[in-house]
Amino acid sequence: MQSFLLAVWRIAASDLALLRRFPRYALAVLAIAVVPALYALIYLTSVWDPNANTHALPVAIVNLDAGVQYRGRAVDVGEQLTRGLVASSRFGFRTMPDAAAARLAVRRGELAFAIVIPSDFSANAVPGVQAGAGKVTVILSEGNNYASAGFARRFAEDLGHQANEILNEQRWAQVLEIADGSGRSLQNLRAGIAQLHSGLQELETDLGRRNTELTQLSSGVRQAGVELRRIDDAWPPQADLKQLRSGTQRLATRQREVAQGIEQIRGGAARVGDGTAALQAHVVALGEPVAPSAATEGGAVLPGAADLAAGKVQLQEGLVAIAESNSRMGQGLGRFDTNLGRLVDGVAVAGEGLHAVVARLPAPASLDAVPASGKALVEATARLRFGVEMAGSMLPAPAGKPDGSARGLADSVEPALEVLAPVANNGSAFAPNMVAMALWLGAVMIVYVFAMQNLGEQHAGASRLTRTLGKFLVPAATALVQVVLILWMLVVGLGVATPDLPSFAATMLVAAWAFLAIVHLLVRAFGEAGKLLAVLLLTLQLAAGGGVLPIELSGDLFRALHAWLPFTWAVRALRASLFGAFDNGWWQAWSVLAGIGCVALLASAFVGRWTSVAEADDRPPLNV
Repeated sequence: MQSFLLAVWRIAASDLALLRRFPRYALAVLAIAVVPALYALIYLTSVWDPNANTHALPVAIVNLDAGVQYRGRAVDVGEQLTRGLVASSRFGFRTMPDAAAARLAVRRGELAFAIVIPSDFSANAVPGVQAGAGKVTVILSEGNNYASAGFARRFAEDLGHQANEILNEQRWAQVLEIADGSGRSLQNLRAGIAQLHSGLQELETDLGRRNTELTQLSSGVRQAGVELRRIDDAWPPQADLKQLRSGTQRLATRQREVAQGIEQIRGGAARVGDGTAALQAHVVALGEPVAPSAATEGGAVLPGAADLAAGKVQLQEGLVAIAESNSRMGQGLGRFDTNLGRLVDGVAVAGEGLHAVVARLPAPASLDAVPASGKALVEATARLRFGVEMAGSMLPAPAGKPDGSARGLADSVEPALEVLAPVANNGSAFAPNMVAMALWLGAVMIVYVFAMQNLGEQHAGASRLTRTLGKFLVPAATALVQVVLILWMLVVGLGVATPDLPSFAATMLVAAWAFLAIVHLLVRAFGEAGKLLAVLLLTLQLAAGGGVLPIELSGDLFRALHAWLPFTWAVRALRASLFGAFDNGWWQAWSVLAGIGCVALLASAFVGRWTSVAEADDRPPLNV
C-alpha cells in the first residue's frame, strides 16, 4: 500500500514540477481556480434578490375610468385602484393620460409594462352582471424582456384580485347594510305574523259568538220585516190623508159660518130688545087707556114686554156664551188644523220612510242564508289563521347581520405558507444550481490546463490505477482550491446562510471531484472530443437536472434521464445541506454522487491510451 501511494505521489509530483518550471502555467492554473468562483459570484449577484428591486421597474398606469352611479352611490374603482397601486410602490408606477402613448413606450422598451383602465371599467365591473365584465388591459412586450413580461403576467393576476377585493369590500358593505335592515324587517315580520295569528284566533272566537247573535238578528229582522210589511200594507194612502185634511178645513169654514149666524142672531135679539123697550115706552106714554078694552090690553102688554125684555137679556147672554164657545172652538179648530196638517205631513213622510224601509228589507231567502254565511266566515277565518301559522313557521330564524367587517368578508381567505426548507432569497435559491454548474465548468477548465493523457516515461511501469490516481491528484487539488474559493465567495462575499457548513463543504468537494472524474473519463475515452462532450453533457444536465424548474415540467426524455445524471444528485445534495431540503437527506445524495465519482475515476483507469513523454520534453498543454 505504501509503495502504491508513493507511486501515485511521484506521478503527481511530475505535474507539480511543471508548475514550478513554468510560473505562468502556475498562474493559469490559479486563474482557472478563481474563474468558477467569479462566474458564480457574477451570476448570483445579478439574480440575488430581484423582488427587492421591482420598485425600479417602470410601469405606467392609464386611468380612463369615468366611474358610475350605483344604487345612489358614486363609485370610481379605477381611481381607488390607481391610488392603491401607487401607494404600494411594488413597481415604479407612474400615471399617464394617454393609452396610445403608454403602448408606444412599452413597444420602445421605455416601460416594462403598462396598465390601461378603460372608461367603462366601473360601469361594467360594479354591477357584476357577468364574470370578467370589468376589463383592465396589461400591455407587455415579451420580446423586449421576457422576465419583465413574466412580472407583468403575475401582476395581472394580482391586479384582478386587488380590483375584485375593492369591489367585494364595497359589495359586502352594502350586503351588511341590507342584512341589518333585513334582519330587523324579518323580526318585525315575525312579530307581525304572531300578532296577526293572535288577532285571527280572537277574531275566530268572536266570530263564533257573533255568528250565533247574527242568526238571532236575522231571525229578528225577518220577523220585523213581516210586521213592517203588514204595517206598510195597512198604512193610510195619501188620498185619505188629504180628505181628512180637507174635512177639517170644511169644519173650520162651517164654524166661521156659525159665528156669523150667532152674530146675526145677536143683532136680531138686539133689535127685538129695542122694539120691546119702545113698546113699553109707548104703553107708558099712553097713560090712561081710552077704552076699557085698551086698558085691558095695555095692562096685558106691559108684563109681556117685560118678559120679552128679560128673555132678550137672557138670549143675549146665551149668545155671548155661544159666541165665546164658538170662538174658542174656532181657535181649537185652527190649532187642530195646524196640528192635523203636521200630523198628515208626518204620517205621509213616515209612510214614505216606512215604504222605503220595507223596499230595502232583504228578502227572506237572503236572511235564511245569513247563518250559513256567518259559519262560512268563521271557517274561512280558521283557515286564514292556519295559513298565517304555517307562514310564520316557514319563516327562517333570524340569522342576524354577518359577523366581521366588509374588508374581512371581501378578503377572508389568506393562504398560510408552512415553509419546511426556507430559503432567504432568490440568489440563495439559485446557489445550488449555480455552484454545481460552476464546479462542472471548473472541471472542464481543469482538463484544458492539465494534460490528462500524458505520462512521463519514468512512470511507464506503474499500474493503470496508479497512473490514473497520480494524474488525477493535482487537478483534484486544483478543484479543491475552486471549492474553497466558491465557498468563501458564498459565505463571506454574498452572506449565504449555511446552517451546516461542514456538510455543505463536503458536498461541494465531492461534487467537484465527481465532476472532474467524469470529465477525466470522457477525455480518457474520447480524447479532445471528450472535452466537447463534457460541455454538451453540462447543457444536458442543466436541462434535465431539475436545477431551475421542477423536472415534472420538462419533457419525457429529460424526466427519463434525470435520475441518471450526476448534476441531479449534486444539486439535491447541495440543497439538502444548504436548506435542509429533502428532509435533510443530503447524505443519501452525497453518497450517490461520491459513488458516481468513484466509478468514473475507476473506469477512466481502463479506457484510453497513455502518451509517454520524456521528462525533459514534458510541457504544459497551454502555450505559456
